[in-house]
Amino acid sequence: MKKLLRLSLLAAIVAAPQPALAKPEGAIRHIVSDPRGLAAPGCAVGVFRAGKPVLVTAAGAADIADARALDGDTLFYAASVSKQFTALAAAKLVEAGKIGLDDDIRTYFPEMPPSKVPVTVAMLMHHSAGIRDSLELLRLAGFPRASATDKDTALRLLLAQQDTNFTPGTQYSYSNGGYLLLAEIIERVSGMAFADYAQRHILKPLGMKRSFFMNDAPPSATNVAHGYVPHDGGFTVRDTYPTFSGSGGLMTSINDLARYDRDIEVGHKVWTPAVAKILLTPASFTNGDPVVDVRTGMTYAGGLHVGQRKGQYFVQHGGSAEAFKNMYARLPERRLGVAVLCNRGDWNAGDKADAVIEAVEGSILIETSRVEPVRTGRFFSADLGAHYDLTMREGKLIATISSTLAGPAAATAEYDKQTDGSYSAKGTRIVFDDDANGFTLGTGRITAIRFVRADEGAAK
Repeated sequence: MKKLLRLSLLAAIVAAPQPALAKPEGAIRHIVSDPRGLAAPGCAVGVFRAGKPVLVTAAGAADIADARALDGDTLFYAASVSKQFTALAAAKLVEAGKIGLDDDIRTYFPEMPPSKVPVTVAMLMHHSAGIRDSLELLRLAGFPRASATDKDTALRLLLAQQDTNFTPGTQYSYSNGGYLLLAEIIERVSGMAFADYAQRHILKPLGMKRSFFMNDAPPSATNVAHGYVPHDGGFTVRDTYPTFSGSGGLMTSINDLARYDRDIEVGHKVWTPAVAKILLTPASFTNGDPVVDVRTGMTYAGGLHVGQRKGQYFVQHGGSAEAFKNMYARLPERRLGVAVLCNRGDWNAGDKADAVIEAVEGSILIETSRVEPVRTGRFFSADLGAHYDLTMREGKLIATISSTLAGPAAATAEYDKQTDGSYSAKGTRIVFDDDANGFTLGTGRITAIRFVRADEGAAK
């Protein structure tokens, strides 16, 4: 923990200046270019050193039909890159003494059903509250896309949940719902719409003149990028993002992110030392263990992933919607920031950002081989009195189930691997522990059935 804090942004601010940055603009444009030119969407890229924008470039179309090119002022839907700004808005109220990180959120939401233990503001910020995902709830409630609803509907559905996914403070589960609640707390405490509060206290002081949070209305500004997905050899528009804010909702540009990066590095007008401590301190569960996102291997802090990745210390957060892929990453020890905003759903902005970093710094990112833990073998649940014998076949996880009640080999089930590393089959989901020596099984009505490894070989 001390090492992570030592390597935080606060320490990096006083680090020795780095060598002057070369400007490999051609190489970076190539990374985000499509040979179809303005007949295809693309990305805008910003590279910042010690708070100064040293390279801003773009390739592709903001609007294919009008052949309008992307540039440094084009507004993109930021998706979950927004979360650090929501956390920043909350941190400003904490700094002012108007919100406490350890406050029970039912102080602000008395209408919310009580949970097993109190959910705190910090748990919302760190995705350890067990609050159900608001976008998933909307989908399950019958909304075909997030753009077809509004904040009040999402909030009403979220506050109607009778329980959390797990005992708050004990697990990590990325939750758009948690950040929707965080934005609502800001709204209730400040007495202002969240979008207005963020504009007045975050975006305007930072000089982010074109950026704004949506407030149940699609963007009406000029030079806004459409989002695109591949279709019939070309691309079709998919501006299907939600128009309410908190978990997402920020419309921003590369040039505005340069102003944000500057305040982090040298301005400290909004990113004060007190705020930086809130946003950059790695989170812990109630038992003291670090809150680790197993997808990235990094610790979660305040709307940001922090920690070692590919041999470097990163502070970063991505954002993904159907047709927008984004990444804002900082290497504080090098005082380097990189932002990649893409308006196409078939590209990985994180990979693009890594390629930009290496175009600037050379081959500094080390691909570390990760030995995958063994997810096969025999597991036992005391709750069910059942053994699950797990094997892999053609990419599927096969469970042969035997129990004292149903008898030996009573049933089998096939689980498909999901993008988040879990396995799902007909509404049932298996989430393995990091070391694969146990897993949690859940359904729509049952959560957190624990299985522990019962075979003789431990996961390696």
